Amino acid sequence: EDGWRGTSPVKTYPPNEFGFYDLTGNVWAWQRGGKHKARIVRGASYVDSLDGSFNHAATLGARSTLHGTTSTGNVGFRCVKSPQRRKEYHWVYHDEESHGQLAVEDQYGKKDMIPQ
Repeated sequence: EDGWRGTSPVKTYPPNEFGFYDLTGNVWAWQRGGKHKARIVRGASYVDSLDGSFNHAATLGARSTLHGTTSTGNVGFRCVKSPQRRKEYHWVYHDEESHGQLAVEDQYGKKDMIPQ
């Protein structure tokens, strides 16, 4: 019993060692796959117990199936935002006096000079 009647607000509990909040135990999370009558959910919800003594054991590995049109309050989805990737460009200045003229060499060893 955590004091909440149903789901708890986001970040109510501390994050795990990777910095993720609420990975299990709040609501079953819809997953990709399954059929209309047997959609896959994972993670358990607030109506499950840690040891599995009633309903399911609330673990990250818990999986179940539900009908695709269910409207129960203990099933939802996780909103995630991936970090924006940094674009890194490595520019190297090519000096013909010190490095020579640029050329492309094919698999037979023939070099084609690139005009500058």
